[in-house]
Amino acid sequence: MHWMVRRIPRRISRSVNHCGEFNVSFSKERGTLGCDPRYFILNEKDTARSSRNVVNHNATSSSMLSQTFKRNLSTFAERTPPEPRRIPFFGTMLSLMMAGGAQKLHEYVDKRHRKLGPVFKEQIGPLWIIFVNSPDEFRKIFLRLEGPTPQHFIPEAWRLYNEIRAQRRGLIFMDGEEWLHFRRILNKTMLLPNPTKLMCAPCQKVAENLARKWTYHSLAGSTIPNMECQLYQWSIEVMLATLIGSRWRDCEQHMRPETEYLAQMLHQIFVYSTTLSMMPAKLAMRLRLPAWTKFVRTADAILVTVRNLVLKMIFLDSDGLLRMMINEGIRDDDAVRIVTDFIIAAGDTTAISMQWALLLLSSRPELQDQLFHDIKDLPPEEILRHPLLKGVWKEALRLHPVAPFLSRYMLADNTIGDYFVAKGDLIVLSIYSSGRDRNDFPEPNEFRPERWIRTKDGSYQGVKNSYATLPFAMGVRSCIGRKLAETQMSLTLAQLIKNFKIECENRDSIKMILHLISVPSRPIQLKLTERKL
Repeated sequence: MHWMVRRIPRRISRSVNHCGEFNVSFSKERGTLGCDPRYFILNEKDTARSSRNVVNHNATSSSMLSQTFKRNLSTFAERTPPEPRRIPFFGTMLSLMMAGGAQKLHEYVDKRHRKLGPVFKEQIGPLWIIFVNSPDEFRKIFLRLEGPTPQHFIPEAWRLYNEIRAQRRGLIFMDGEEWLHFRRILNKTMLLPNPTKLMCAPCQKVAENLARKWTYHSLAGSTIPNMECQLYQWSIEVMLATLIGSRWRDCEQHMRPETEYLAQMLHQIFVYSTTLSMMPAKLAMRLRLPAWTKFVRTADAILVTVRNLVLKMIFLDSDGLLRMMINEGIRDDDAVRIVTDFIIAAGDTTAISMQWALLLLSSRPELQDQLFHDIKDLPPEEILRHPLLKGVWKEALRLHPVAPFLSRYMLADNTIGDYFVAKGDLIVLSIYSSGRDRNDFPEPNEFRPERWIRTKDGSYQGVKNSYATLPFAMGVRSCIGRKLAETQMSLTLAQLIKNFKIECENRDSIKMILHLISVPSRPIQLKLTERKL
């Protein structure tokens, strides 16, 4: 409540001055809030008015000030976001633990929204957070409130790690003018209207390699071993192939040991990050808790490996994304740190998204057959435009968004959903919750890629508000890798559908849990049957 006490005088002052009767300020010496107009101090130009005017308006002004004060108190009380009951100091941590802990935070927050509404405030661990799941408020936050250089939440463990290692990191960790400078350059290369020339060939090449590798397991009648790790490697190779360009074929074998090692390490870092997110990371560091020491050791290994890869690529005479970045002025250490974080981020997010897409496809064999007949003879450029195939990964990202929460810090006082929010407040957009709202998605928990096919009037046939699911965010700080992610998922899904019928032996036992990002609760046992052409 302390923020409300600080802001009430300023709000009343603006409200009264707007009436044109007084130029009101508050005396810092008083320090007491009340309805008595003696606590309001008039500026010099007001005291210069005739005493007669003051006497004549005294009763009216006193009444107006008293009513204004009461009205503002009532308004602020009404506009404070609702909060669940909590225990002092511990907040609602016990409730979260009973609901499944950090791994089930997405479901816990969704239940809170159903009870408290589209906007509520809660203390999660050491953080006070305002949660929002309204698509209209999403647009307002991204398009009006986040400002030209949006600030988002960085887990404390990563901030501490960057400090103790004196690490200058890439786009995800940048803010302010530095972020804006590099983002403007990268927009020219990574958000092209037509990504075909830059991204299509590398993505298709790596997709074909994955299909060939999985043919062996298909012929053996076995499930894909360690599928998660294999998809991590696939995703890393897509990023490397796109960065290098046409010379990827020459480098692929030489870089394979590093990509295999990274694939094994990347998932671990997110597990350790999740553990540290539920405790004060600084305390874990001081006490040298196992979660902290493992986190640091894994982060060190990943960054050293990726930086070595990036340095190798810089010295290549390549024609891919990296060369375009260098030609636009991103050079030396800036290129190293930006590309390093690209590889780390891409390696995890699209690998997990592909797992969810394949799991969901396994439940719809008739959809697989329809897609096979639609795309079997299409070239890659036309596959990228196929609406039903696009609907597959859109549904996967709606039901299982890799980032179920998006964050922004408020740059100024404002309102969200008619509630007052203060400058500096952490706003978290509940993408998982909004993506399963039956008001925007009929049968919200069902996998229905057909809902994303457009009707004659341009709307989607099974989506009432597409802004209710924003897996890549929106606005100036939307995901810089969106085009690449969409391209690689479309082409890889197409390649697998062309070659295999997809089944899953443990589909019903898999749930969504969080390790900072959404992951399957257990390894997916995917089984592929080769199609007879």
